[in-house]
Amino acid sequence: MSSNVPEVKRVEVDPSVISTFKSEHEYIGLSVELLIEASSYVCIAGNIIPPAENAWNRHEAVLVGHLVRLYKLNTALLDQTCQRRRETTFIFARLAFECIVNTIFIIRNDRSEIVQSYIEHSMRHEKRLRDRIRNKITERGGEIWPIEKRILDSIERSAKNSDVDLDRIDPPKNWAGKNLFDKARDVGLDEAYLGAFAGPSHSIHGNWHDLLEYNLEVKDGGFLPNFEWHPPRPQLLTTIAHLTVITLGEFFSEIIGPAGNAVAERLPDLYERIQILIHLHEEFLVSRTNRESHLTPTLKILETERQRSEDF
Repeated sequence: MSSNVPEVKRVEVDPSVISTFKSEHEYIGLSVELLIEASSYVCIAGNIIPPAENAWNRHEAVLVGHLVRLYKLNTALLDQTCQRRRETTFIFARLAFECIVNTIFIIRNDRSEIVQSYIEHSMRHEKRLRDRIRNKITERGGEIWPIEKRILDSIERSAKNSDVDLDRIDPPKNWAGKNLFDKARDVGLDEAYLGAFAGPSHSIHGNWHDLLEYNLEVKDGGFLPNFEWHPPRPQLLTTIAHLTVITLGEFFSEIIGPAGNAVAERLPDLYERIQILIHLHEEFLVSRTNRESHLTPTLKILETERQRSEDF
């Protein structure tokens, strides 16, 4: 395995520069760059192939497939941030968090039965759909509609590529016998789940809280539609960047060879720069809150309008 690793731009995080930031928009810009840097290493990780093989086997592919998924979710989060859509950044951040939890859980529970449980759980919909179509065909006296044939052929290909016999499996409700929170707790991310990502589940499912916060306007005891997008916040980006680096550290600790080492040695510096930005942004929020607490009602309105114009 070659020790040559593609060059990734190192984002400068200079406290003296950040101390001059006047709005969250500037923090978002730096957060975007750091998540891009972290995601670049995810892309590298997903392209590392075992030295004696030309491709990953099924067991390895479950892990690497999660890395590819994480890269795509991170880029989707970045895209929605740059389009200034806070509502959908919550959705992609929540999906990225689940991907991170699953990735670390798989790395720490690298056993064939765990991988098999994951795959069988993933095939539960295909099994139910196949059986339902087969029953309909039987009720029809054996006549197969073209759309049914296409679906059955697709399910058959998926099962074959997954090395799964749908007739012999009983897909579990939760793979590895644990739900997402259980897995998060097992890998030490339960506080992150409760503190930062249980709430965004509202955005995933479209719960009342999501409607009330982002899609409705309360007026005179009633409600009006709100089609305006809310500006994004830096916290989602820095949190996902932070957790992405942790995931990469777990992954590269399991990779033997100079390519893995060459990437792993860059991660502590990236982790530290992300932590610096998180700390400085929190200081900025405290400072802004203290400043606003001393404003008169009229000045508070003017300050809010100024911040809004800066953010846009």
